[in-house]
Amino acid sequence: MTRPSVTFYEDDSLQQCLQTFVEKDLDGTLVFNYLDELVGALTVKDLLKGLFFQRKTIREVMTAPGEVLNEDERIESVIHYTGEIHPVKNGSNELIGCITHKQLIEVYSELTQEKLSLMDAIFNSAHNGIMSIDEKGYITSINPAAERMAGTTAEKAIGQYITNVVATPGLLEVLKTGKPYSAKYQVGKRKYISNRTPIIRGGKVVGAVGVFQDISEIEFVSAELSSVKNILHELDIVLESSYDAILITDDQGNIIKANHSFLRILGLEYIPKCYESLVGDTFESSIVSAVLANQQTVTVMERNKKNQNLLMITGTPVIDMEGKVYRVVITIQNVTEIDNLRRELDEARRHLSQLQGEKNSSHHLIATSPGMKRVIQMVEQIAKVDSTVLILGESGVGKEEISKLIHQYSDRKDKPFVKVNCGAIPEQLLESELFGYEQGAFTGANKGGKTGLFESANKGTIFLDEIGELPLLLQVKLLRVLQEKEITRVGGVKPRKIDVRIIAATNRDLKELVEKGEFRKDLYYRLNVVPIHVPPLRERVEDIPLLLGMFQQRFSQQYGIEKFFSPKAVQALIHYRWPGNVRELANVVERLIVMTAGPTIEWKDVKMVLEEEAIGDENSFVYVSGIMPLKEAIDEVEKQLLTKALRMYKNTRRTAEILKVDQSTIVRKLKKYRGGTIGSEIDMLNH
Repeated sequence: MTRPSVTFYEDDSLQQCLQTFVEKDLDGTLVFNYLDELVGALTVKDLLKGLFFQRKTIREVMTAPGEVLNEDERIESVIHYTGEIHPVKNGSNELIGCITHKQLIEVYSELTQEKLSLMDAIFNSAHNGIMSIDEKGYITSINPAAERMAGTTAEKAIGQYITNVVATPGLLEVLKTGKPYSAKYQVGKRKYISNRTPIIRGGKVVGAVGVFQDISEIEFVSAELSSVKNILHELDIVLESSYDAILITDDQGNIIKANHSFLRILGLEYIPKCYESLVGDTFESSIVSAVLANQQTVTVMERNKKNQNLLMITGTPVIDMEGKVYRVVITIQNVTEIDNLRRELDEARRHLSQLQGEKNSSHHLIATSPGMKRVIQMVEQIAKVDSTVLILGESGVGKEEISKLIHQYSDRKDKPFVKVNCGAIPEQLLESELFGYEQGAFTGANKGGKTGLFESANKGTIFLDEIGELPLLLQVKLLRVLQEKEITRVGGVKPRKIDVRIIAATNRDLKELVEKGEFRKDLYYRLNVVPIHVPPLRERVEDIPLLLGMFQQRFSQQYGIEKFFSPKAVQALIHYRWPGNVRELANVVERLIVMTAGPTIEWKDVKMVLEEEAIGDENSFVYVSGIMPLKEAIDEVEKQLLTKALRMYKNTRRTAEILKVDQSTIVRKLKKYRGGTIGSEIDMLNH
């Protein structure tokens, strides 16, 4: 398949097209109209013919494209198609390239050759003997296994009449009857089974092929197998009679056997192939990995993530003669009823802790440093007036909390507070989200239209976060809102009056954006009526101990874990540069509370977590942790780049610009890598 590096349009000149064909070494290409719709195909032959007849444009010589192929279709199923150039689409029905009929034939030829080589390898390496004869009974082929059984060689046997080589010429009977048959026979003490089949061409029998197998050992093993089956049947009865779940895995976690209680207790519809596939969706950790690591029986308590049942899971190793674990026997007991009262109490405590945390984060700001005291004083001063406020500061400094504080101190505190992340909403949806739309404004629009976020915030406050990411077209409409106090829905003509206080925030330099022409100067002056600069955490180190205490109390209550910081640990946190500011500090404290083993968080614990933070810093190198398959390494580097870009720019549009790809590509890859570090970055964008 050829992925297009250049797009050809039907109005392109043939001379220009010829130059591109030569430069790109193309055999053919797809042709599009000015709407980027596929309208035809162009081969080298069509191009040269058009130039010979002095045609000017591609439209004059292009032909209809061949049948549309899916990238996952097998070559054998499409080789009979007649078109010269076939468009190729992916599973999402997106056009991703094209393939010529010549390329299809070349690939089909390679596949055929591979199959022939494979068949030859199978023929020569088969354990069973294989021999064929022609219609006159002369041997045409014999494999090494058949040579051993017949006590001959291929050089001696090929060309010989079959009765000169083997004692039971059953293949001659197949030549006479034209019907296949199987038979067992014995030569000396050895027992054989033979399958004989006619070779038919054009309705005539032109030969026969026989496959011979020495089944002497199989006959003996068959008797032994019968007794083993009886034992396995009894084992199945024992397993199925257990009310607890019982399963057996190999040392890779592949499930060898499991009883019906396993499905019932875990709420599964089928038995998965591997126990590890349950980690994440059903379990937090793998009991198989724990048994292999400890080389002894391990018991853990886990909650089933699907139905929240508390389970006691025990894994017992089965050791082979070399002292290695080659099987793990796992039992799972549902102990939910025993734990119900304690679980309800834990849920109540967790819920109370979450509410307390929300209260702290919404209503309480630490401000002992001079810089933050000035910010709070300014907030109290401007909250009572409806001036537009522009909050400036790095990512994670608490710009949203400042905006909430302004709203809570204002006369609009009982009215709506609406937050909008201008960078997180796709550009094509942003206008309808902000201003709403009328019925029939566009295909797929809701019947009756939709109320926009500005109307939702009427009489209250709207917080426009990441205002620097607002497209220029919407900057004009926002300017009108600021000037006229009215909006017009998408697809509408009648302006609607609104009474909204606007608070904007950004971590970018709007003056620089104005100079680059990426932000309107008149809008900048309208927003910059009352600027508030929130200092980064490194400039307010006096607040770190108090912030540390607040987050320590919050997360200790949330998780029911009492932890304390040693003096050296506090000093280490104070002297860290905190590129992610308060948000990063909260993340680090939560991680330390959850992950530290002892009751006291020591300097070494802080050092380990901060080193991990440094690895994730956008200014650090992209790294791969060790030797791994190239595809995994590429995926790892891709995830790290996305994580770093999202941390720095906070939205998919800006991330796409920096990484020089389409925004849709970024969104698709975020879905692909959802979970882990990059999953937390997605959650950060959504909140």
